[in-house]
Formats: sequence, C-alpha cells, structure tokens
Amino acid sequence: MIGALSMIFPARTAHATGGEILVSLDYDTNPTLSGCPSAADFRRDVIHQLGHDPFREVAPRRLVVRLAPSGTRVAGKVEWRDARDEWEGERSFASRNESCAQLARAMALATAIQIQLLARIEELGPPKAGGANPSPPPEIPPIAVVPVAPAPPAASPSPREPWIAVDAGAGAVKDFGDSPAFVLPRLAITLGRPSALGLRFAMSGLGPGAQVANPQGSAALDRFIMTLQLIRFFRPDQRLQPFAAAGAGWQDVRARGTSAMPALAAGHTVQAFSALFVAGGGLAFALAARLSLVAELEAFFFTPPVTVQIGSADGARLDGLSLFVHGGLLARF
Repeated sequence: MIGALSMIFPARTAHATGGEILVSLDYDTNPTLSGCPSAADFRRDVIHQLGHDPFREVAPRRLVVRLAPSGTRVAGKVEWRDARDEWEGERSFASRNESCAQLARAMALATAIQIQLLARIEELGPPKAGGANPSPPPEIPPIAVVPVAPAPPAASPSPREPWIAVDAGAGAVKDFGDSPAFVLPRLAITLGRPSALGLRFAMSGLGPGAQVANPQGSAALDRFIMTLQLIRFFRPDQRLQPFAAAGAGWQDVRARGTSAMPALAAGHTVQAFSALFVAGGGLAFALAARLSLVAELEAFFFTPPVTVQIGSADGARLDGLSLFVHGGLLARF
C-alpha cells in the first residue's frame, strides 16, 4: 500500500515539522440528500481518528470531499490536490444500504488512514544519495482497514435534521353514502425528525363545499375536518419516500338550506359534529433537500353518521366512512 501511495503522492519536502500533513478541506453534499453530516462533522470525525487536527484554512494540500446520489444509493469521492491545485489522487465510495451519514463516517476513516500513511512517508523522506550500501528504510507496519459496520440509531437526533414539516395542498372527500364529493384545502404541520416517528396536526375545510337538492328545496354543505396523527416516513434518504399515518379527530358538517315551499321560505342552518378515526398512507417525492411533492390516501371512520334533511326528505347522508385523496407540497424546516 505504501508503494502505491508513493506513486500517487511523489516524495517531497515535508510541509510541517515532524512529517505532519496539513490539508485544507473542500466539502460539499448534494442538496437532494438528507441526513448528511456537515463539513464540521466530517472534520471532527477525521480529527477523532487521528488524535490531532490536520486542517488549516491555507495548507500545502487540498482535500476535496463530495457526496451525491447515485440512483437509489449514495456515492462519495475523496480527491487530493497539491498547492498548485493539481490532481494527486482520489478514491471513490459507494453505499449499499448505508445512509449518507454512515458513508461519510467511512470516508472520514479512510481519509484519516491516508493522512497517517502520508505522514509516515514524509517522515522517511527520499533515500539519501551516496554510500555503497545505503541502509534500507525501516519497515512500516501495515495499517489494517477495518470495514465500518452501520452505526446503531443514535439516541439523540442529528442537529442538522429538520424538526418541523409543513404540508399544504388540497383534495377530494367522497363518502360511502348518498352524499356529494367535497373539495377541501388542507394544511398539516408535523413535529419530528424525518427518520423517526412524528406528530402531525392536520386541518381540512373552508373549501367550495357541495350542493344537494330535492323537490322540497336545496342545501349548501360545508365540511371541516381536524385530526391529530402519528406519522412515520420510510427511507428518508431516498428520493421516493413511502409513509403511513394513523390518529383521531373530529369533523363538523354544516348545512345551509332553503326550502322551496312558500310557507318555509326562510333559510335555515343545521350543524352536526362527529368523532372520527383516520388511517392512511402515501408517497413523498423529493424535489430538493427539504422540499417534497406528496400524494396521500386517508380513510375516515366517524360516528355518529350525519344526515342532511331538506323539508321532510333526506338530502344527503354521510354513512360513517369517507375516503380523502389529497396532494400538495411538503417543506421541512
């Protein structure tokens, strides 16, 4: 391995006393990746492995670290450049099932090992000229590269993971019963990390409503739904992220009716409340690091059922089961 490194990094005068290797760091991650460590996190991992800080703002070598998506996986590259910004060597990395953070930790370990080997090479220096039988340089004990196992889930959240998500959109609610479909705007706020269980508060309503009529009159229907749910995203580091949610809430159905009968010409308003349980799931498609396009299907089970009566006849009946198909944009902060 030392010989190979000598070919990539030709022998030169040590840039710091004692063979110390000093580098400047150029670190960047693709904005579509989530959960990647920051440049400070990467520096801290390398320093932890080495036991000292090799990083300077201005240094004889520059370390270029890049993390980017590669299909459904994460790819990384570590590139070395000299003081004239000329290429000296590079190494590529690819994840199998590891997250961006896990791959970055493996890259930090490999970088620390590379710096140690370069320091040993510069300590030895080029072979001295002259002398019939120059003594061979001391042997350098090999440094074993141990595969990095995926780290267990951290007990505390990563400081870079967003804790708040806002989902705004609209959808249509259709009941199993003699009721028209409702088109409702929707706003949801979620508290929790993308990679863990979150708490979502959602409100739907104040839309165009619906109309029902019979020979005795007509009624305009408004519907307001409020839910509190537990939500879980799966594969948060991927572009396509499935999720599931379940919880409870309540709904408010209000009917503003007008009778066709002259004796009952005055308008009237009827309001009904129902407790409901909700379960559903959907897909989030990542457009950027913290912006996704979301499509979701929810089933509402509510009691008691709601009947809208116009005159002496039923105008609409909501039988206790509804399907809510909606979509929108989800932004994380």
